[in-house]
Amino acid sequence: MAADVAIRHAPDSPEEAAETLCTLVAGGDAVRFVGGETKRTWGAPPSREVAGVSTQSLDRVLEHNAGDMTAVLQAGIPLARAQETFAEAGQMLALDPPNPGGSATVGGVVACADSGPLRHRHGSARDLLLGVRVALPDGTLARAGGRVIKNVAGYDLAKLVYGSQGSLALIAEIVLRLHPLPETSATLVAGASVQQAVDAGQRLLAAPLEPVAIEWLGTGLGDTAGDNAGDRPGRLAVAFEGSPAGVAAQIADSAAILAEAGLDPAVVADRVDGTDGVWAEAAQVRRAGPGQSIALAGTLPGDLEAVAAGLATAARSAGAQADLAAHAALGLHSARLDGTPEAQARCLQQWRDAVLGLGGTLLLQDRPDEVDVALGRIGTDALGPPPSALPLMRAVKRRFDPQSRLAPGRFGEWW
Repeated sequence: MAADVAIRHAPDSPEEAAETLCTLVAGGDAVRFVGGETKRTWGAPPSREVAGVSTQSLDRVLEHNAGDMTAVLQAGIPLARAQETFAEAGQMLALDPPNPGGSATVGGVVACADSGPLRHRHGSARDLLLGVRVALPDGTLARAGGRVIKNVAGYDLAKLVYGSQGSLALIAEIVLRLHPLPETSATLVAGASVQQAVDAGQRLLAAPLEPVAIEWLGTGLGDTAGDNAGDRPGRLAVAFEGSPAGVAAQIADSAAILAEAGLDPAVVADRVDGTDGVWAEAAQVRRAGPGQSIALAGTLPGDLEAVAAGLATAARSAGAQADLAAHAALGLHSARLDGTPEAQARCLQQWRDAVLGLGGTLLLQDRPDEVDVALGRIGTDALGPPPSALPLMRAVKRRFDPQSRLAPGRFGEWW
């Protein structure tokens, strides 16, 4: 649900951030952290009035160790600007979440566990995260991981704050691993049903190849009644990056594998960063337009066909429209839902039942306020059933934020 948070403070140093946080909490205020505001509607809305603390002034590259391929960044630096800095040294941060407007911050990407197609090759921000410096509600500044000065109670603090959406601490600084900027890139794109995509993906993974991304994109799911789930049309995209000779060789080998799987691939110059072509279309599916919702499902990689079929059935039954962008080899599936709030809510509930039946999980990331209202009317919410680790998660929350002042309500009824 949309949450307009008034920014009351914008500290320009970790020390000021810690002092500000301590003062607010001691004064009885609840706090929500604000970065580039690209994910302000993620999670549940604040359960009480909050004071907005912005990271916009924490926007510097503190160190770029090109020889070690690491960097120390303040959390409020826009990801796009950080990438420009690293590119000057022929390096990159291997994170490519959808970033309309270029305002997403590095801290926001880490705090919200956001990612893009490059996750197939390089992992998520969690895998690139070497260390953090955070401000805790009591005003403590703590480091963990790379350049360790102080750890907190034995926790792996860097991993704990990843995906915590500001509910445990304010991320002030981040230490990240970098990668060489590839000399060139190329993408194979082929029309492929879900069944063909699963088969082709398994063949590619079994071969001595190193794709940086494998994506299946299906649009208009549920528009056709009575069709076979395995024949549902879409496109398979497989990207390679590296030296010109290496990319050319892997493209040729992959094209032969896809042809053996019954596909007719074409080579395009679409860049995986989501600025053009099929990757731009996939990025659009992962960000909501006006009146739309975005749901993220996680399953076993081999469940893509069942996931797509479940979404198509749910959309058709609910009278909603649905598009799907899936990291085909990772089991991560993003759906963009459109239609009336009631139709989107019913579609989400039915698709969640299908995903839970596969042993997976499903969260509603982004949506209009009206969809939350519709979800309440049918007895569900954006987060769904709590995870089995909820007691442990609540214990960690109590340890870091005993007064529950950070991001109150962001995880709904979970804490």
